[in-house]
Amino acid sequence: MLLRPLFLGLLLFALLGDARVFLFVVNRVVFGAHKEEKNPFNWLLYVLPPLLVVLTGLFWPLGRWIDHILGNRYISRVTPEAIEELATTERLARIGAVWMIVAAAIGIYWILDRFRMNYLVDHSTPGTLTLAPDVIPLRNAHIPFAALRKLGAHNDLYDIEVTHHEVMIGDLPPSFDGYRIAFLTDTHVAAFMRRGFYRECVERVRRFDPDLVLLGGDFVTWKRHIPLMAEVLLTGLEAKDGVFAVLGNHDYWAGSEQVRSAMSARGVQFIINRSVELRRNGDVMHLAGIDEIYRGEPDVDAAFAAVDPSRPCIGLSHHPDIIDYLDGRRFDLLVCGHTHGGQIRLPFFGAIVVPSVHESRYASGFQRVGKVLLYVSRGLGSVPPLRILCRPEVATFVFRKS
Repeated sequence: MLLRPLFLGLLLFALLGDARVFLFVVNRVVFGAHKEEKNPFNWLLYVLPPLLVVLTGLFWPLGRWIDHILGNRYISRVTPEAIEELATTERLARIGAVWMIVAAAIGIYWILDRFRMNYLVDHSTPGTLTLAPDVIPLRNAHIPFAALRKLGAHNDLYDIEVTHHEVMIGDLPPSFDGYRIAFLTDTHVAAFMRRGFYRECVERVRRFDPDLVLLGGDFVTWKRHIPLMAEVLLTGLEAKDGVFAVLGNHDYWAGSEQVRSAMSARGVQFIINRSVELRRNGDVMHLAGIDEIYRGEPDVDAAFAAVDPSRPCIGLSHHPDIIDYLDGRRFDLLVCGHTHGGQIRLPFFGAIVVPSVHESRYASGFQRVGKVLLYVSRGLGSVPPLRILCRPEVATFVFRKS
């Protein structure tokens, strides 16, 4: 009598596989590759779920087969009427069986892959030391048990985490040993967010006392909030070597010229497809910015035109998928945003919706890709205003000569 439990088990794995297929299409097609603010692939969000439900419904004839088999003491004693009835569902049952096997295999692979990533893979990055985060006391302390938070029973919207990282660079000039960088991205400043949240973010940067502040784009979601963004985000934000920025896709959609004008008026320097030199006592380090890949015009050659490949180089771009454009170029630290770290994470499965053709691979944190040390920040903003198991982040870095 193991046939029915086996069928139910396959059905559960197949439903999980259906969810994975849906997320694959959503991440890579719907959110992962479009230039227009109104996504031309939005229709997939409405067409794909019913289609998967219909495919799932085809499991029913196979279940009917099992019911008929279990309802007869001996298969040889199946009546002609039953055999004739089974024949009418044979074609659908074959389709259902094939899809169930395929979808169940996808579901099983997803579980095994998450188990591997969560428990078997060493996520430490050679040459990078991640220190204990500077944790700000959590708000919304009404959550009675820490276990509930681990299950996602808490909106992390305002629970800022300041992460500290040491980046080891072999040929770092001595004058830059101890160089400090603060990185803010995806602020999505909006009127429905507490203004004190942005002031606290700026204050955390000021306490870090950075040599350089980098801003990774998506400063606003809507055009009407550009003046508010300039007021609450840039007031008091400063660094010894300046504040540098690139634009994000939402900035282009809201109005790139207005965003640049409002930020430039407060001292922010934009490095879009160009580089600048950072100098300390005659030593030089490069800082290169590359445009956003959705609405912008990324030009890697222009960004590296004045970069000496024998010297350390810091990179700034909005979308981590820019990694596919670099063609072997060197970045001792490339900081990006865009993903929000997934914004809503599930226990065990982690980030689910990640707008990238690489999905959760570059959702957050460090990745070593060839000559590039990539860091993807979870960002600060939230549209919609909800973060589950994914706290907003101010990322800070200290360069060390290894």
